[in-house]
Amino acid sequence: MTYRPREFWEQRLAEQFDLRGTGETSMSAAYNDACYALRREVLGRALADARTDVRGRTVLDIGCGTGFWTEYYVSRGAVYTGVDIAETSVQRLRERFPAATFLHADVSEADLPGTYDIVNVFDVLYHITDDTRFDAALRRLAGAVKPGGLLLLTDLFSDAPGLAEHNKMRSLVRYRAVLDAVVNFDYAPLRPTHVLLNSSLGFWRFLNRAPGLLLALDRMLLGAGAGQDDHHNRLLVARRTR
Repeated sequence: MTYRPREFWEQRLAEQFDLRGTGETSMSAAYNDACYALRREVLGRALADARTDVRGRTVLDIGCGTGFWTEYYVSRGAVYTGVDIAETSVQRLRERFPAATFLHADVSEADLPGTYDIVNVFDVLYHITDDTRFDAALRRLAGAVKPGGLLLLTDLFSDAPGLAEHNKMRSLVRYRAVLDAVVNFDYAPLRPTHVLLNSSLGFWRFLNRAPGLLLALDRMLLGAGAGQDDHHNRLLVARRTR
């Protein structure tokens, strides 16, 4: 099968417009709820450490999907703009969040309007498998951050081989080479978003049927500093200096 991003995500979200559609389709709704709950907590701590209150801030959310991050930012008083490659996402979220702005666009092709205090890009860029399009998207995202604003994005930040056709991970060196060619950023240390959740557990995969337990364990493990390696998804927090 040849991966065609627009068709892939349009079909996936049309068939399953919930957290399974943007997360782990083979796992339960409860499992995906736990994964996203942990992402929310990790982001909250990152924003607190960056001394950034989202209330009144302009936010650009790339890959708004089924609206998890839309809800997060809108409920906290942000001025929110969501972008998605799937028209299904944009249409449904416009109905659910009439005060927010939504754009149907592919960030690897279309320029972004204006600049923002926060540019949120969770679990998106590794779905751009073509390197030229990836570079174009990342350059646009760098330019969309206001001076003093934050770029928040996730990846393994390693060149992990053997992944699904719609995934291509890239190293932190690759990210920084593209970003730093556009504007100047200060980078915080990478933060893992999961340890056991959203991971291949091998023999222990039966624990996926107990997502509440995995969530509790991940909270403990993240608190103890686990997940700091190339095998775990991590959050990059970069502040534009000028």
